[in-house]
Amino acid sequence: MGLLAALKKIGTRLRIIQAVPAKDGGPPRRVSTRMASIDELGAELRSEEVRALAQLPAELSVAFEKVFEAAGIKTDTKTWTIERLRDLLKTEQFRSMDRTAVQKAVLGLLSAEKALVEDLVKDAVARDKAIDAFESFVRKKMEERRTARERRIAEIETQVRQLKDECSRLREETKVDQEQFGQWRRRKTAYEREMAWAVNYLVEGQVVTIDSDTE
Repeated sequence: MGLLAALKKIGTRLRIIQAVPAKDGGPPRRVSTRMASIDELGAELRSEEVRALAQLPAELSVAFEKVFEAAGIKTDTKTWTIERLRDLLKTEQFRSMDRTAVQKAVLGLLSAEKALVEDLVKDAVARDKAIDAFESFVRKKMEERRTARERRIAEIETQVRQLKDECSRLREETKVDQEQFGQWRRRKTAYEREMAWAVNYLVEGQVVTIDSDTE
């Protein structure tokens, strides 16, 4: 399940957290919230560009960054994105802290840099929608390929059955030919024996040849 689907499963509205710095410039002293809908957080994606990217021959090797770029999601190294937050949370400094301490530190950092939590959530939702859309296009493309392959497999299997039938027919024809030829040779030998018997009353010696290897 993607992030967007997970958020929708939880509810249609989110409580956006915003840190409020203390007057002395210290860490945030309180947290205020406001309500924002999932639709408000969702960004309009450039679906046709994402679709075109999914139509590339090696669609599964396309980097996520290319998908985000095609979808119109801008990544500025000077601004906060969900990827930047992810990388930050993976550092040793934050990995050694408990959840409450991490939240406090992150909110303080975002507040100090005048970064809105809402913007990071929007970025996450937009990226999730982009790769979900890309997956949908790729899945459809792969389904079309699978259908085409199965159709071709069915055609080949039909051809194989026809060829097997053809082989069986040819073998049977060869068998019939051999049987009929054997019967004919036996009749021929019998006829030659009768001629040899009859001509023996006229001349001495073997005049009519008789096959000795009849079947």
